[in-house]
Amino acid sequence: METNGHMNIAGLSIELHDVRATLDELQSVYDQFQQRTDAFKADGCNPHLCRAGCSHCCKQGAVFAVTLVEAVQWSMAVGALPDEQREHARADAASLLEQQHKTFEDVEGSPDVPGRRDEALFSSRITRLNASGPACPLLFDDLCSVYEDRPLLCRAYGFPVDAYAVKRNDTIVFRSLCVLYEGMELSDYVRAEDVKREMTELSQRLAGGHDWGRFTSPEAILSQLERP
Repeated sequence: METNGHMNIAGLSIELHDVRATLDELQSVYDQFQQRTDAFKADGCNPHLCRAGCSHCCKQGAVFAVTLVEAVQWSMAVGALPDEQREHARADAASLLEQQHKTFEDVEGSPDVPGRRDEALFSSRITRLNASGPACPLLFDDLCSVYEDRPLLCRAYGFPVDAYAVKRNDTIVFRSLCVLYEGMELSDYVRAEDVKREMTELSQRLAGGHDWGRFTSPEAILSQLERP
């Protein structure tokens, strides 16, 4: 298995393997998800109101978790931004990361340790952080500056997606729909649990079989790739 350098993220130095091939597979996974969302939009029974320039979701509670493979692609996209835009995004992400550390410490439970996070507690901590309404550091003029390389959650936003739903008995509560959909009746939803699973598998393959868990969006934006 070819080694392609390291990813420095959240205080960790993670050895990466077969980066190009893994990112190509990630793009295939995104394309598969795109086909499903396109089919959802093509059905007139399914409302789809999300549009470019409507950035409410990116301005309010925009901290979320990403897998390692998403973080690697995102880091490369951030690194390719124009210098001024990149430094501005990283400065905002650094401020948000300071807020993250303080907020995470205020949540009862075991300490937050990147690479060995308790997933349930990690999700609770992110929810607490989002209560303050932080904006995404990569939003410029109401548009995403790394739109083509955005993570799965961003791609799913505005759609009812089972991978981000809460299931209670026979009821599914979708969490990734934006405020535009409040009160609307849904006749169908986008299946993506397998897509989410594939991304976890790609992340483990990228790390040589090790499971590093998930990282926050500020951690991913501030991450650095070291290539040989």
